[in-house]
Amino acid sequence: MNRVEFIKELSNHLAYEVRPSEVHRLIEYYDEMILDLMEDGYSERAAVKKLGDPKQLAYEAAGIPTEVKVPRRFSWLWITLLILGFPLWGSLALAAFLVLLSIDIVIWCIPFTGACLAAGTIIGGVAAAFTSPFVLFDSFFMGVTQLGAGMFLFGFGLLCMWLTYKFSAVFMNMHRSLMGIIRRNIFQRKVVQV
Repeated sequence: MNRVEFIKELSNHLAYEVRPSEVHRLIEYYDEMILDLMEDGYSERAAVKKLGDPKQLAYEAAGIPTEVKVPRRFSWLWITLLILGFPLWGSLALAAFLVLLSIDIVIWCIPFTGACLAAGTIIGGVAAAFTSPFVLFDSFFMGVTQLGAGMFLFGFGLLCMWLTYKFSAVFMNMHRSLMGIIRRNIFQRKVVQV
C-alpha cells in the first residue's frame, strides 16, 4: 500500500471514530511521519508498512481499547482432572442443558396449545355450521342452536388464532433472549482488554 492509499484508508476509518478537526490533524501527523521515514531511507511502501494497520491506528486515536486473545495453557494435571471428573461435571452439564431445553419447550407449549385450540374450534365451528341444515329437518330449534354454536366456535377459533399470532412475538422474544443468554455465557469466547 502506498502513502496515498494509506492516508485514504486511515481517513475513512477516522471519519467514524473522531471529530472532523481531529481527522485533519491526525492525517497531517501520519503523513508527516511517512515523509520522515522516507527521509530516513525507507521506501514509501516500507514506511507505510512500519506505521501499521490504518484501522488499528484509528482505534488507537479514538481511544477504543483493542481486544487481545490470550492463549490458554493446559497442563497435564488439568487434562487428567477433567477426564477423571467427567462423570460428575458431564452429568451436571447435561442436566443444565436439559433444564434450559425444557424451559425453551415450555415457552413454545403455550403458542402450540393456542394454535391447537384455534384449529380445533375453527374446524369444529365449520363442521357444526355445515351440518346444521341436516339437523333443521329433525328439529328447527336444534338446527338453529347448532348453527349458532358453530358460528360461535368459528369466531372463537379466529380469535384464538389472532391471539396466538400476536402473542407468538412475545414468545419468540423470550426464546431469543434465552438463546442469547446461552450463547453469551457458554459459547462466546472471553477476551482480555489491554
